[in-house]
Amino acid sequence: MLRVLKFFGWVIVALIVAGGAYQQISAAKDRAAFPPPGDLVDIGGRKLHLWCIGEETDKPTVILEGGFTFIASGWERVMKPLAKETRVCAYDRAGYGWSDEDFGPRYGADHARDLKALRDAAGMDEPFILVGHSLGGMLGRIYYDHYPNDMAGLVMIEPADPEIILHEFEADDGAPTERRSGQKGCPVKCTLATIFTELGVTRLFLSGDIPELDDPGFPQDAIAAYKARMSLSPNVRAMLRLGRYVGTIFHETADNKTLGDMPVMVIYGAGAGTLFGDSETEEDRLSDLEAQKVAWGKTTATSSRDFGVVEVDADNHLAIIAHEDSADAVAQEIIRLIDAVAAPPAE
Repeated sequence: MLRVLKFFGWVIVALIVAGGAYQQISAAKDRAAFPPPGDLVDIGGRKLHLWCIGEETDKPTVILEGGFTFIASGWERVMKPLAKETRVCAYDRAGYGWSDEDFGPRYGADHARDLKALRDAAGMDEPFILVGHSLGGMLGRIYYDHYPNDMAGLVMIEPADPEIILHEFEADDGAPTERRSGQKGCPVKCTLATIFTELGVTRLFLSGDIPELDDPGFPQDAIAAYKARMSLSPNVRAMLRLGRYVGTIFHETADNKTLGDMPVMVIYGAGAGTLFGDSETEEDRLSDLEAQKVAWGKTTATSSRDFGVVEVDADNHLAIIAHEDSADAVAQEIIRLIDAVAAPPAE
């Protein structure tokens, strides 16, 4: 028995050493293969990744805010058409992509403060248009509540509606979602995730078959960069940490009751349903989508310059910004709003 235990002990040690070596070697190769496309901007003790293309014009700069696990490089197909009109920038939230990690709270207000600090550090003084995908649309509303004078317009691409999603969570859990969720961060989950990631387990998982990501219509270089960055501990911890605070972010978004007089638009794909794509039948999907459209319409109507809820041809929640034709259609709608912001007010 002792010999058997020793044998398995050595096997475990060998697997740990092999996994750690695999992770370190692969991470080094990834750093060389996938450098940050933009700049690392110091916001006071840590740096955020900011990627800008296009020239500054008399039109407002566009800043792109990603979804729950999104990183800046995934915006490429939306950025290129926009860059022909004005300067457009994508950035990585703390811990995501190429940005430094932040171990503090990650409420919506904290994300807003980070973006404010990034803009100030990068010298972006003029009001900007924020384009947010999914969770990013919610963060756009929260940013407006904290810094309304900074924003010239808001475009939300299939954003989660806080009232719908909180109702669904409460129905699933049988109790109201706490407003101050996740105050303890994620000490246990983040520690375990770090161990597994440093042993190469996360990397192995991402190298497998993931239907949501392995769409041949997606930009393959962006998918490869995403898998490389999400195979690193800071990115995994950032995702888990955000998950601990997301309940409060829903409440913070619901607190946003007005979007003032700036142009506001929601864009959605014809193939959209619930945020999580869990409609069981086509009839359910269409019913869920109609409920979302009503909710989105109520949100855009909180602005005196309501650009409405606009449909584009897109298959799903990721395809809307990752498939070339869908991304271009989204960009053209954003350009319509850009032009409206840049146009002089009617006399």
